[in-house]
Order: sequence, then structure tokens, then C-alpha cells
Amino acid sequence: MIRNEIKIKSEEGELFDKKQIALAIRNSTFEDDLKCSLLEDGILDKCQGCSLKYICNGIDQVVDSYMEKTTEIVNNFNFD
Repeated sequence: MIRNEIKIKSEEGELFDKKQIALAIRNSTFEDDLKCSLLEDGILDKCQGCSLKYICNGIDQVVDSYMEKTTEIVNNFNFD
């Protein structure tokens, strides 16, 4: 069974699925992007003063770190 939900229900209550969060961050490094809906929808015009700024910056660092750790140049080509 494949679940594509960020929240899962358990006997303890609703939980956030770290796998889905990790997959969303990883997938953003392929064909997708990460954007802030608060900025996109015009609710905020800048990140200054946003209480989520610290978390968003952390996500950006995770993406950069993931790219650095998983991207390897295997060969260079020169077309002269």
C-alpha cells in the first residue's frame, strides 16, 4: 500500500510522516522547486519577521547539504 499523505493517523493521534517530508525535500532537488505559499499568495511580501523563517532557512540548508552529499561528477566532457 502506498500512502502519499504527510499526516498519518495512529492510535496516539495524528502524526507527521518524516518519510513524506524527506521525499518532498528530496524531490524538490530533481524536477520540482520549493516555494513559500505565503509569498506566492501575497500574504507576505518578504520573509523578514515571519515566524517560519528559521525553519525555511533550515530546509534550504538541508536541500543544499543533500545536493552536496548526493551529487557526484563522474566524468567531464570536452567538445572541441
